[in-house]
Amino acid sequence: MPPWEQCFLPGRGRDFILAKDPANGRCVFSDGSRCRIHAGFGYQAKPLSCRVFPLHIQHWQDGHVSVEYRYICPAVGGGEGKSLAENRAAVERLAREMAARRPADKTTYSPENPAGLDAVRQVQAAFAGILHDRKLPFRLRCYAVQRILDFHRRKALRSAIAAADAAFAADAAAFVAKAREELCRELQAGRVDALTRTNFRNLLCGYLRDDDPKTAHGLRFRLERTLRQFLIVTGPGLLSDLNPEAPHAPGGLFPPREKNWPAAGAETWRVFENYFFGKLDSMHFCGGMVHGYTYEEGMRHLLLLPVVAFSLACARAWHDQRPEAGADDMLQTVRLLDFTFARSPFFRLRPARRWIRQLSGPEAYAGLLRAALPPEPSPER
Repeated sequence: MPPWEQCFLPGRGRDFILAKDPANGRCVFSDGSRCRIHAGFGYQAKPLSCRVFPLHIQHWQDGHVSVEYRYICPAVGGGEGKSLAENRAAVERLAREMAARRPADKTTYSPENPAGLDAVRQVQAAFAGILHDRKLPFRLRCYAVQRILDFHRRKALRSAIAAADAAFAADAAAFVAKAREELCRELQAGRVDALTRTNFRNLLCGYLRDDDPKTAHGLRFRLERTLRQFLIVTGPGLLSDLNPEAPHAPGGLFPPREKNWPAAGAETWRVFENYFFGKLDSMHFCGGMVHGYTYEEGMRHLLLLPVVAFSLACARAWHDQRPEAGADDMLQTVRLLDFTFARSPFFRLRPARRWIRQLSGPEAYAGLLRAALPPEPSPER
């Protein structure tokens, strides 16, 4: 094994160290199939970050601890292995160790309405309740939350967030029940205009970017990536030209408009929902490493995730001329999206935030939901 100082180097912009991997891209402690530290000295001798993976644990200033699985691990999402509940004892041990080594996470509601974490928790309970309500179609659940977000952007109503209490969830649910017919009409009237189409393709490119520090620097690399993204946004460029793990489909296909766009079965929806609700319930779409997003910014980012995920999963089936996207199509998709959703520098950029804001506006978002989300499977009786 090489000397200690040859194994690690300072990380960029943060106080941590990275294992060198100049030859094959793997951790220097990997023999290709397993960890040498684990094999030689046991699990407890491994670095904390290695013991935590594939868990993503956040500590919040109000004392809460949240956790989700990272889908970039190939062992996650395949329907086997332990649930988070079964791993609770291990999670608690790791969480206590992490709490002593890193600052607590925090978030506010929005830049215009800096209500604190206590109020955010009340809003989160309301939105989670709506999004989990299986009595409502998934499109309607997402759109209802979007409309409430827009409703509270009005200057006269911002104080309602700061004053949010346990009644906020009941009020939000009552609004959805009362406004259901109107929300359904707005969904049906949603349209995808030229600006929305362009911004959505830009957003897709953001998810597919390779921001590996070993390759993502240098003028030539950036110019080539910019050209590939331009070709995708204008239509002829293939997503796989930007990322080989992406579907072999042209940018002009998105948002989907074809009548024979593939459907998605119950297992495909199950894989997506496990991923989506893991992010929702852990609140790992704001605060922490998520681009410094406030709660509202993060929720808008999360609400666009179904449109992106089903677009890419169904595009895999489209390329293979299959009438239905399968669970494996969605699993490959969420593994592709998992890292960039939470950590890509692209989403810190001002244009990316502007695109998310436009795409999550009422008419554009309704149009995207109608265009990209396949019909849901019938609920089990």
